[in-house]
Amino acid sequence: MRASASLLMVLFALSSACAGGNSEEKAEKSKRDRWTVPGEPPLRDLMRTGAFNDARLTEASGVIASSNEPGVFWSQNDRGNDAVLFAYDSTGQARGTVRVRDAENTDWEAIAIGPCARGACLYIGDVGDNYSARADVRVWRVAEPTTREAVTESAASLRIVYPGGARDVEAMWVAPDTSVWFATKRPNPDATGRLRRSYLYRVSAAAWSSNAIATADLVDSLPIVPGTSVSRDWVTDASLSAVTPRGRRQLAILTYGSVYVFDADPVTGKPGTQIARCAVPTGERNAEGISWLPDGRLMLVNEGRGAKLYHGRCP
Repeated sequence: MRASASLLMVLFALSSACAGGNSEEKAEKSKRDRWTVPGEPPLRDLMRTGAFNDARLTEASGVIASSNEPGVFWSQNDRGNDAVLFAYDSTGQARGTVRVRDAENTDWEAIAIGPCARGACLYIGDVGDNYSARADVRVWRVAEPTTREAVTESAASLRIVYPGGARDVEAMWVAPDTSVWFATKRPNPDATGRLRRSYLYRVSAAAWSSNAIATADLVDSLPIVPGTSVSRDWVTDASLSAVTPRGRRQLAILTYGSVYVFDADPVTGKPGTQIARCAVPTGERNAEGISWLPDGRLMLVNEGRGAKLYHGRCP
């Protein structure tokens, strides 16, 4: 009798363990499925190159490759931080900081490089607006510094409003004609609750020659639908490539779950046909910076103190 009872206890324990294991596996699978698109390939030739070693860079909300110093990259902290740019190499090793003169950091969520009267300028997107409550946002423009400088020249600024009200934006790129493009980040349901695609806005180059507040033009939308159940397709950054051998450009759009690559007009920077979509590294759901490298690879930067850096290709 005691042997039978013992056997029953063992079988019950094994059954419970298996049931628990299945429950855990199902929960993990469900979590993975929410972040994974069936058939979506990962970034190719993926390589972790390092991690930030500057403890002051805690919210790297963008990245751009320097045009002055090969192998150097610029990032910025977002809201609540100083108007400072951080330089580092592809392994995350600090190469110095530069203060942006006459600028303020309300919520620096984007950084891009583009032409200006001084040659190459950094465009800093003070455009973050988590609650879509800001009356206007700003883009700061300054001649690209070098890592030998401590302070930039005085920054110019452009104040911007969106038609229809405030928008939360973290992705920005600058076209060769100096127009500035933005893609919205978060879910945007219509009156019926149906989720809209990410809106695409443009501010023309002419806006820089006026002291008036610029109204961004709603140009189009991207085939990216930020969702409410999981933030995998919340749009966090963008990068416009150099001219390709075909005479075109490519636009990389980063979300928390994927990298989207589009064909782009070589002059206006307007995105066209989607070329590819690749999954970001498994478990790395806080990437907020992306930049093209000269060899056609992409650099991904996570936010947070000691965050990791990756190189990869898409497609």
